[in-house]
Amino acid sequence: MTKNVEHSELYQSEGAKLLYNNSLPGILITFIASTVLAFTFIDSHDFQAKITWWIVMTLTLSARFIDTFMWIKSSAERKRSKTWVPRFSLGCLITAVLWSAYAVIFYQTFSVEELSTTTVILAAMAGGASSLLSANLLLAVAYNIIILMPMSILLIMQDEQYRINLGGLGICFTLIMIIAAARTTNYIKEAILLRYRNKKLVSRMEDTIRKRTQQVYEISNKDSLTGLYNRTAFLAAVKSVEQDFKQHHIEGYSIFFIDLDGFKNINDTLGHNAGDDVLVNISGQLKKCNTADTIMCRWGGDEFILLVKENQHQPINALAQHITTALSLPINLGDQTVTLNATIGIAVCPEHATSITRLIQLADIAMYSQKGKYPERVAFYNLDLERNLRHKIMLNEALKSALHHQQLRLVYQPIVDCTGQIISFEALMRWRYQDQDISPVEFIPLMEQSGRIVEVGSWVLEEACKALAKMRQCNVDICMCVNISLIQFYDKGFVENVKRVIKRYDIPGHLLHLEVTESIFQTEQMHINQKVSQLQQCGVKFSVDDFGSGYSSLSVIQNMNIDYIKIDRSFIQHIEHKGLSIVQAVMNMSQSLNFSVIAEGVETEIQRKMLVQCGIPYMQGYYFSPPMESHDAWEYLNNALSKTPN
Repeated sequence: MTKNVEHSELYQSEGAKLLYNNSLPGILITFIASTVLAFTFIDSHDFQAKITWWIVMTLTLSARFIDTFMWIKSSAERKRSKTWVPRFSLGCLITAVLWSAYAVIFYQTFSVEELSTTTVILAAMAGGASSLLSANLLLAVAYNIIILMPMSILLIMQDEQYRINLGGLGICFTLIMIIAAARTTNYIKEAILLRYRNKKLVSRMEDTIRKRTQQVYEISNKDSLTGLYNRTAFLAAVKSVEQDFKQHHIEGYSIFFIDLDGFKNINDTLGHNAGDDVLVNISGQLKKCNTADTIMCRWGGDEFILLVKENQHQPINALAQHITTALSLPINLGDQTVTLNATIGIAVCPEHATSITRLIQLADIAMYSQKGKYPERVAFYNLDLERNLRHKIMLNEALKSALHHQQLRLVYQPIVDCTGQIISFEALMRWRYQDQDISPVEFIPLMEQSGRIVEVGSWVLEEACKALAKMRQCNVDICMCVNISLIQFYDKGFVENVKRVIKRYDIPGHLLHLEVTESIFQTEQMHINQKVSQLQQCGVKFSVDDFGSGYSSLSVIQNMNIDYIKIDRSFIQHIEHKGLSIVQAVMNMSQSLNFSVIAEGVETEIQRKMLVQCGIPYMQGYYFSPPMESHDAWEYLNNALSKTPN
C-alpha cells in the first residue's frame, strides 16, 4: 500500500514536470493556429464575434504562459505542490472549450474551405494533445472529447452525406486518440518508474562509493578536499623540522594557526558544496603565499596550520599580513561572490616553545585571543594571552553556579528629567566572585556565548520587576529599565515570560522599559519585530542602548517603533568638542522619528547644562548618582520625593 502511494506521488510529480515542460510549444502552436483561423476567414458579418473569440483565446494562452513561467521559476520544493496539475488542466480545458466553441458558434457561416480548415486544425490539436498531455490520462481524454465531439455530433446532424461521414470520422478519430493517449500514458508511467528505480540504484551506489572514499581518506596522508596535509600527516612531516632545530641545522621556525571568519555562515546559507569550494580556494591562496619548504595542513573544518622556517618577527608578520590580505579577496562561487577574513595566531620556536604540539597550542591561544578584533587580525603569542584565556575559562566555569550561589545581584541607577526629577531606574547586573567585582564587560559576553544569558536574563527581569513593584509604593509612575540580550529574543518563551512577570507583580506594561543594543539591527528583522510588537501591545517600551557606538539603522528604528534612544556616553564625554554635533543631530532626528532621547554618562555640571540647552529631556550618569544597591535606591527615591515641592 505504501509503495502504491509512493508511486502515485511519483507519477503526479513527474507528470507535472512533463506537462509543463511540453507546455510552451503547445501554447505557441495554439496561438498561431487560432490567429490564422480567426483572421483568414473573417468578414463583416462575424468580424466582432471572431475578434472577441480570438481575444479570449489569447488571454487564456497568456494566462497559461504566465503559469508555465511561474512553474519554471519555482523552487524544487514549490514544484512538489499538488496545485500545479489542476491549474494546468484548467487552462488546457478552457482552451479546448474555446476551440469547440469556435466550431459550434460559427458553423452556420462556414464555407467549405473554412469547414475543412477548422476540421484539420481541431484534429491536429487533438492529435498533439494525445502526445503532449499523455502524462495525465484524464486530461488527455477530456481535452480530446471537448475539442472533437461537439463538432462531430453537429456534423452528424446535418443533411449532407459528406458532413455526416465527416462527423462519424471525427467520433472514430476521438476514440483512436483516447486509445493512443492511454497507451502513451502507460509507457510514460513505466519510464518514470524505471528512472526512479535507476535513481535509487545510483543513490545506493553513491553511498557505497562515499563510504569507500571516506575509508581511503582516513588512511591517506592528504586532505581529500584541499590536497594539503591532514592532521596525522602534518604531525609526522614536522618531526623532521623539529629534529633539524635540535641538531642546529636551522635557527628556528614558527607555527601559524589560521581560522576563517564567517565560514560557518557560508556552510549554513549556501550549502556544504559552496563551503568546499571556498576551502579549495583558500588552500590555493595559501599555496601561492608560501614557499615550497612551508609545510601546510588543513587542521580541521576551517582551520589551517602552517610551519614556516623563519623565527624573526618582522618577516613572519609580513607573511601573515600578506596571507590575511590574500584570504580576504572575493571568492567567485559561480552565481555568487563571497568574502571572508582570517585570523592568525603565531607561536615562534624557540622564543615561545620548542615542542611542536606546544607551539600549536600557543598559536591557537593567540588566534583565539585575536578573534573578532578587527582590523588587526594577526597576533603573536605572549604569556598575557594565555593568562587571559585561562581567566576566561575560570570565569566561564564559575558562571555555571553563580546564580545558584547568589553571587549575582542588581544595582539601580536613576534616570532623571531635565529638572532633576527621577523618572526611572536602570537595573544593572553585578557579579562578585572570590571577593572581587567582575566587570559586566567580562562576564556578560561569556554568558551570551554559553547561552546562560537566557536563564540569568529571566532572573534579572524578575528581580527588577520585584524592585519596581516596591518602588511604586513611593512613586506609582516610576519606571524600570532592564537590559535584554539579543539571544533572549530568540528564546521561544521570552515574550510569555515578560507578560507573566508584569502580571505577577501587577505592573502596567508602560512602566517596563526593555533596553537593547544596536546589534539588534544586524539580525533577522521579521523575527525580532514580531516579538517587539507583541510586547508593545502590552504597553512595554523599548529603548536602544549605547546609540552611535555600533551599527544603526534609522529605518529599523522607525519600523520597530523604538520609544527611547540612549546616546552613548562617549559622545557625552566629548560634548564640549565634536560630541555636541552628534547630540544635536540625534535630538533633531528624535523629533522626526518620534522617539525620546536619554543621555548616558553625564558626569559634570557643564555636560548637564549643555544637554539641557540641546533640549535633551532625560539624563543618566554619576553626576546624578552612581548605581546603588536596592535598599539605597529605595531611600534615594524616598528622599527625592520628600524634597519635591507639593
